[in-house]
Amino acid sequence: MISRDATPPYSMDSFWIATIIFIVTYALISIRRFPKVKVDRPAAALLGAGLMIVFGVVGPSEAIASINLDIILLLVGMMILVAGLELCGFFEWVSLRMIKYSKDQFTFLVLTMVVTGTLSALVLNDTVVLLFTPIIIRTCRLLKSNPVPFLIAEAIAANIGSVATAVGNPQNAYIATKAGISFLDFSAKLAPVAAVCMLVAIAMMYIICRKDIRKGNAHEFRQKILKDGWNAFEEEIVNGDAFARSGMKKLKEHRTGLFALLGITGVTFIAFMSSHVIGVPLAVIAFLAGVAALFVLPLVSDLRSKDMLAGVDWSIILFFVGLFVVLQGVKDSELLFEIRRFFPGFEEGALPKTEWLAALSALLSNLVSNVPSVMLLSELIPLSETDLWFALASSSTLAGNATILGAAANVIVAEKAEGMGVELNFWKFTLVGFPIAMATLFVSTVMLMIIF
Repeated sequence: MISRDATPPYSMDSFWIATIIFIVTYALISIRRFPKVKVDRPAAALLGAGLMIVFGVVGPSEAIASINLDIILLLVGMMILVAGLELCGFFEWVSLRMIKYSKDQFTFLVLTMVVTGTLSALVLNDTVVLLFTPIIIRTCRLLKSNPVPFLIAEAIAANIGSVATAVGNPQNAYIATKAGISFLDFSAKLAPVAAVCMLVAIAMMYIICRKDIRKGNAHEFRQKILKDGWNAFEEEIVNGDAFARSGMKKLKEHRTGLFALLGITGVTFIAFMSSHVIGVPLAVIAFLAGVAALFVLPLVSDLRSKDMLAGVDWSIILFFVGLFVVLQGVKDSELLFEIRRFFPGFEEGALPKTEWLAALSALLSNLVSNVPSVMLLSELIPLSETDLWFALASSSTLAGNATILGAAANVIVAEKAEGMGVELNFWKFTLVGFPIAMATLFVSTVMLMIIF
């Protein structure tokens, strides 16, 4: 067993070892892939954690103690709930309602962004886009629309919507837990920011992509629905699409299970909003909700608990585990002190301005993605400076819209789309996402400066 004070095998002190491991880990997270060897983010984070332990920067017991179980339990609980909703056909039901109420292509764009943003505020945005991307592509094919602008809109809306709550994305969950911000206080400050930014994004999205967005049959579909009735039209859609058939079959077979899960989800959010009153952490509430879903759904349907557990994105859980250990090494080796000196405004005893923190967070989020950038910057912000924590939450998430690499949700959309024959490359995304990211960052920073 390697102890904390073990002598490193090379003639370097722990500071330089930690520095090299930290740089290599964040570089691998940033570039993600070498020409011949694929290196995913969880693998990069776990490699860094392993090296911190092997070289004695962090002892085994310290490594285990550094893992924040609050974050892990919150993520697992919410992912189980979403997996259950997907198995019961909830997302297919939502997509059909989007078609039903799309009077034209612009309405379809608005519904795509509002629905995605709302779902992302209620549950983790990465999970929402993972399940919703295939549905948007299939819906666009039914409407004979180019799916690319709607997929970009989905990713942008998922990131913006997730700003609104402490469970909207992993970095928000981390910030709320670390800074001790209640669910209600978090939403009271950032839900208005998310709402205004969503309006800005919808307007800019339509202006930039209006030629592609206008092409499609949403208007004709709407007229047919009004003429023949929704039931007949729904049957026509379902019969013409194998995935829609599968989704509606799930919905019919597991309707009782869906109602049960929606009830559990509703109770969960009531508990979230009253968590500061009842004295139960968000992580415990989310975990108990996941446990309830695992227990209740098999009782009222033929779905099994392992089906829901299979829907949990364990890679992001392992990503967090690795980063917790890496950052523990950064703190133990005093590398954190040098990082403070590298970033103006974060020196010992100094406080950065909101606008400077937003700019730095935006830059780092697009270099290494928002979760690792937030975990690094969070070590430099005093727990008492609530305004800076809110600025970090909003800026790191909104900045993720600038490029495909800025947020995990963007990467998920691009990869799922590629698997269905739709190309969403870096430049297509950036031409739309970058101006929207800059505009919403400006709006959010100004709003937070006014609020505080």
